[in-house]
Amino acid sequence: MKILQVQKFLYIHGGVERYCFALSTLLKNHKHKLAYFAVLHSANPKNSWEKYFVSYISFQKINPRSSPKNFLRMIYSVEARNKISQLLNDFRLDIVHLHQIYHHISPSILVEIRKRKIPLVMTVHDYHLISPNYNLFHGGKICEITKPNLFFRTIFHKCVKNSYLASFAEVTEKYIHYWLGWERNYIDYFIAPSLFMKNKLLEYGLPKEKIIHLPHFIDASGYKPNYSFGDYLLYFGRLSPEKGLEVLIGAMRSLPKIKLKIAGRGNIDYEEKLKALSSKLKNIEFVGFQDGDKLKKLIANSRFTILPSVWYENEPMSILESFASGKTVIASNIGGIPEIVKDGYNGFLFKPGNVEDCREKIIKLWDNPLLCQRLDKNARNYVEKNFGQEEHYRKLMRIYRRAITKHKSRL
Repeated sequence: MKILQVQKFLYIHGGVERYCFALSTLLKNHKHKLAYFAVLHSANPKNSWEKYFVSYISFQKINPRSSPKNFLRMIYSVEARNKISQLLNDFRLDIVHLHQIYHHISPSILVEIRKRKIPLVMTVHDYHLISPNYNLFHGGKICEITKPNLFFRTIFHKCVKNSYLASFAEVTEKYIHYWLGWERNYIDYFIAPSLFMKNKLLEYGLPKEKIIHLPHFIDASGYKPNYSFGDYLLYFGRLSPEKGLEVLIGAMRSLPKIKLKIAGRGNIDYEEKLKALSSKLKNIEFVGFQDGDKLKKLIANSRFTILPSVWYENEPMSILESFASGKTVIASNIGGIPEIVKDGYNGFLFKPGNVEDCREKIIKLWDNPLLCQRLDKNARNYVEKNFGQEEHYRKLMRIYRRAITKHKSRL
């Protein structure tokens, strides 16, 4: 089968890219031919498809000079449609698998793909499909003020970057794409990694027959489990407000004998805020962005990992990576997390945003090595049994074939 993978970032930016790279390896191992469509970036691995990639633009800061151009690109990118047209001319596809396309690529590519009658599936990694606010998090808490499809409320609430202008731009984008129906109508099937995501899409009005639940996977054979007791607990992932790191730092204030390592990167201003909050705490160390074998070693040598999120996590790859490494996880009881972390079996759950509950769970696991080791082994067994790559492959192929059959019936 010839498959086009579309993801705006083709370098490790977070869990989405980790999944995309793992999926590419899995598909190649099964002798499928892959093409890629993404944004040009110096961090991208060298590949033969970059001649089709679209130019990079940044949406991090509002700039009077670049904002009008960026806004138009969010709505409709002539460059993206022309580039994907060239790719489709040169590489005859069986199916397109979308991941994140908003802003940098835009749904303009869907028009060209649909025109050529190529089946489309999309893995839904965040909430941008149903809300201008892609993580449904604002002002330090969950924000679903726009449900269902009341996008205009975003402006008055300043849900995007706490800015009227940025919120207005996102709202305009969502209304135009909603009215045109490109995403909701042109995509054949939406793949929801968690049941929580599936139910949330249903709440916001997406048709039930188009949503298929398919959890992520991990190649556990690439991780050597380590059941020994490390001398630190670990957070690894994006450094941003919705990840609950301020809650974690608050819990660590009264745990001076327990060391926390924080691995990851994020907005520079927010990173500096986190470092300032922990500047007087000698038990917290920021180790920067880690990847590959360095990250695997960091996970394997920890006592356990922690994910203190305060937003609706979908299905965090960081939990699967921890389990594959033979490490239990303490995590917030929110979003899709409790579908993976089974309280008292392969980890512990605590109330989102609750510093004291987080602290108690850390102490409970840290002070009980035998319990920790039992949960570690359960975690490894659980991920091997429930998140295997071959099972994921078989189910994904069924979705692909279903989408292809659906298209053939229209011809």
